[in-house]
Amino acid sequence: MKLNYIVTTLLSLASLTACSDQEYVCNDPNADLSAPSYFDVNDLHQTYASFWKPSNGWVGDPMPFYENGKFHVFYLFDARDGAATFHPWAKTTTSDFMTYEDNGEVIPCGADGSQEDALGTGSVIKAGDTYYAYYTAHNANLNPAEKIYLATSKDMKTWTKQTNFSLQAANGYDANEFRDPFVMKEGNVYKMFITTRGYVAAVNDWQAVIAQYSSTDLLNWKLEDPFYFNGERVMECPDVFTMGNYQYLVYSNWDWANNDRKVHYRYRVVGTNDWKVPSYSALDGIAYYAGKTASDGTNRFLFGWCPTRSGNNDTSDYGWAGSLVVHQLTQNSDGTLNVTIPASVDQKLNNEVALKALVNNNAQVQDNSYTLNGTSGKAIALFDRQKGTYKITTTVKASTATRFGFEFGAGGARSEVHDLVFDLTSKTLKLDYIKDGNVLATRTSTPLTIPENKQFKVTIVIENSVCVIYVNGVIALSNRIYQMNQNPWGIFAEGGEAVFTEVALNK
Repeated sequence: MKLNYIVTTLLSLASLTACSDQEYVCNDPNADLSAPSYFDVNDLHQTYASFWKPSNGWVGDPMPFYENGKFHVFYLFDARDGAATFHPWAKTTTSDFMTYEDNGEVIPCGADGSQEDALGTGSVIKAGDTYYAYYTAHNANLNPAEKIYLATSKDMKTWTKQTNFSLQAANGYDANEFRDPFVMKEGNVYKMFITTRGYVAAVNDWQAVIAQYSSTDLLNWKLEDPFYFNGERVMECPDVFTMGNYQYLVYSNWDWANNDRKVHYRYRVVGTNDWKVPSYSALDGIAYYAGKTASDGTNRFLFGWCPTRSGNNDTSDYGWAGSLVVHQLTQNSDGTLNVTIPASVDQKLNNEVALKALVNNNAQVQDNSYTLNGTSGKAIALFDRQKGTYKITTTVKASTATRFGFEFGAGGARSEVHDLVFDLTSKTLKLDYIKDGNVLATRTSTPLTIPENKQFKVTIVIENSVCVIYVNGVIALSNRIYQMNQNPWGIFAEGGEAVFTEVALNK
């Protein structure tokens, strides 16, 4: 749907002048000269400070460890350089999820052709004055392809590989799918949980299994009964924790075929064996993976990565690894979990930027509130482009609208945009790719609970091409939108009226 844009000559000249910068390319020759120019930003040249990534690579499978006011986020370093060995462990530290210190590589891969051709996910635990890092040693050309190895340290900086330690799959488990050890202490006993597949007599079938081992010294491990199993392909990156009266299992479902490559959870009352499956068990959408948790003693946080797309193109496939995204988890009285913005991120993004709509189409404006009437078409208020990390907040009341939300990449003639949509008909929060007014694809989605008053408190955090939306302190949906990067954005309504109150942008 095309709109008649009305902006001042000054704004037009400013946009056109910006396009002469070597960082940008104006690539919408059909747009009116009065329209805000569309910028095509090379994402590879952007700094990610909040949705963090190292300057020379990307974040794979984070493994958070908390101590003395800091989160030490170990992760698989994805260099994408074609080297024979890959994914060494690296580390970054943060105390607020807004600023990070890059600590570089901490555990290197082995020699080419060794069991440690690639390192895989694991976990860190401290006993006495020693840190123990259990990790996956992977070489697809060996049999078994995967074993569990160990490195130790006194300071989390210098690590010594314990070459006498090796753990591989026992009979009945898949030796080539045996990875991602997570170690925790339960009473006086240490427990290790491992991703694998195996024969489960209880169901007389091969299943995805979280294998369970126990130890009293962190060196000698005894195989126990499976911790959890189900009919999925593989449950990667297991994480186990207790919150109140409930124990939780968080894992990532390696299911590319059925579009369920998401972070899921199960829970049970402490001391029981009855695992509960929530009505919707995913903690985010398909643009968030390998989530593992850590607590500062008061709050618990979920660390995962938002994937890049091949060729930095919105229409290509998601790749492996990307930018670090951290959510805060809260608990309901029935044990189910909510996903919300970390309080420190919310508090630090507190410098308000004055907003003025570049375009109003069927929008009535009063102070920072916008009443959008989309009865006869898409009503929109369009705002100027931003750089850096910023937060959009508003409360939306769906008076009669059935479809409303936020439009990104809204430069030029807006012939191609990405709409973050509250779809009340399908009860879904989703990211739609729109071309010439038609929905060509839904990129991400999650179920949306609609309150009786049809009111939604929304917080969106954006940095470059990463966008995370939080709704009513209950759900999160992460997105990678390259076209969003430094281009205008807007709020919209269709199929009726929606009121966006207290619309604010903070940096």
